[in-house]
Amino acid sequence: MSPWKNLGSRFHGFEMAVGGMVALAISLKFMHLNHVMMRGSLENPLTLLALMGTSLFLAGLPLLLPRKFRGAGMLFVDFWLTVLVWTDILSLRYYSDLFTLRNLGLGTQLSAVADAILALMEPRDALLWIDFLILVPLSVRLAKRSNELPPLEWRRAAAVTALLVFSLVPFGMRIDRFRETCPGALASMWDRPAVALSIGSLNYHLVDLLAVATERFRGQNSGIGLEEVLGWFQERPRQAVHNHHGVASGKNLVVIQVEALQAFVLNRSVGGVEITPNLNRLARRGLNFTETYHQTAMGNSADAEFLVNAGLFPAPSGVAYTRYAGNDYNSIASALKAQGYSTIALHGDKPGFWNRARMYPSLSFDRFVSNKDFEVDAVIGLGLSDESFFRQAVPILKAQKKPFYAFLITLSSHYPFNMDLEKIPDLPLGDLAGTELGNYLRCIHYADLQIGAFVAGLRREGLLDESVLAVYGDHPGLTVADRPDLARFLGVPDLEDPVAWKKAQRIPLIVRLPHERLRGRFSLATGQIDIGPTLGNLLGVDLVTAFGQDLLNTRHGFVVFRNGSFMDDEAWILPEMDLAYDMKTGKVQTLSSQPDSLSRAREKLSVSDAILEGNLIPEVNASFQ
Repeated sequence: MSPWKNLGSRFHGFEMAVGGMVALAISLKFMHLNHVMMRGSLENPLTLLALMGTSLFLAGLPLLLPRKFRGAGMLFVDFWLTVLVWTDILSLRYYSDLFTLRNLGLGTQLSAVADAILALMEPRDALLWIDFLILVPLSVRLAKRSNELPPLEWRRAAAVTALLVFSLVPFGMRIDRFRETCPGALASMWDRPAVALSIGSLNYHLVDLLAVATERFRGQNSGIGLEEVLGWFQERPRQAVHNHHGVASGKNLVVIQVEALQAFVLNRSVGGVEITPNLNRLARRGLNFTETYHQTAMGNSADAEFLVNAGLFPAPSGVAYTRYAGNDYNSIASALKAQGYSTIALHGDKPGFWNRARMYPSLSFDRFVSNKDFEVDAVIGLGLSDESFFRQAVPILKAQKKPFYAFLITLSSHYPFNMDLEKIPDLPLGDLAGTELGNYLRCIHYADLQIGAFVAGLRREGLLDESVLAVYGDHPGLTVADRPDLARFLGVPDLEDPVAWKKAQRIPLIVRLPHERLRGRFSLATGQIDIGPTLGNLLGVDLVTAFGQDLLNTRHGFVVFRNGSFMDDEAWILPEMDLAYDMKTGKVQTLSSQPDSLSRAREKLSVSDAILEGNLIPEVNASFQ
């Protein structure tokens, strides 16, 4: 009997119609995801066809199941793909990135930020599930009459398989075209949204699945080995001049990483009240780096800590704090310990969050003070309030063996910004009251007040002018949903322009020296990875494996981001999207004008990745001896 005879039966036609509806629902959901990332991203007909073909393939796989399971199988596929779309949308709102299977290990951290996840959800997200109102009854009917369906035998299986394979032809064609235009982009997957925009979001996830499966069997590899890593360090230019080298030698180092602190809040007021009076004062009386960008990836705060302390880039997938906590590292703490410093990290959260209790010893911190060690007498949001945290930190630092390096991480301004607002001072927000932006400004105002109290405490205990004090933001707090309110607040027409939005996401970097010895305003492009070498220069130590620049001894800024894009003082380059933006005008430049910088950026990421994957710091250190 021909396998096509059964395809014409009446109820089998109903089965195929249900499968088609599932495929259509999946296609529409991933089209919506592409639209969320960028309007008009599916204008390429082949990309659209590939997305639809992949949807048909996945929706059709249950047709190969025994007949009584086919309806449930279709619902199963639709359900988990809907979960995937929703996860992507939440990830875009918070991280500006897509989910990858490489980050499944981060699920252990989700319980601690459950409130933040709930805050990211919007009522319109329910529309992603509306198709189940139709598909569930149809699938139930299909299950009840499954005996009327043709059984699964080899000729039918062959026919269905042939149809499914044929549906993947557009996917294969689109992947081949993309590999031709963007060689290496699929292998590196540095910029996941850019890849998804080019090949379709569903196809990105299929490629991600294949890549993770390949890594499982072959192991992850940056593409370079130990010899290449050692050669890179030997050949990289060394800064010949060391202005201000050791001006704070032997002084304490106090570094504060402020949760979700963005630069636009500095020197601004609402209702006649300064949002950050204490940070403004520090910026005027210290070194103020006004063009500082965060370089974090999926690890957010943990990535920021890693960039600053280890001088390496975030992990290419997952988070270094969880994947590579057992590695050996050169760090600010290890360099200062070699000079007789004691080292301490303080955070008001649980010691296990972001695996800090295990990671901090690897970064050469002698002691980690967490919520288990603090008196938890006041809680805001995720943990100990900034007021209590800083108040208790002062006597801890007073008792610390001198000289010391203290690394402090704040918590109260963590997303969502409507947590426990009754516990923090109000601001005359006007029409911003009750908005995400308004709540954010209140949280940052509160954090600033507590930083001011901490600085006053250090002065009272005679520590302020015996210490270098550095303050920076870990990552942006506001999402794309806040762009309209932020544009009105900043007095600009809109923030839809990529360059305008990038600039709005800048973070502060302020360094105060003892007795305010050095002051200055610096406008070169700066990243978090530059903080360690700059502080090291002031303290008279060399961080030999740090990938950043000493900002006091360079004329040209250069910031590399985890997604493979990079920035200098003139342009922001996005290689995988074949775009380059003039940072002053916002106009698009030709990518071909940046070949040397492109190679430099990729080499930095590849070498850093190789160090992480191979735990190569001991070998690199040996090469310097």
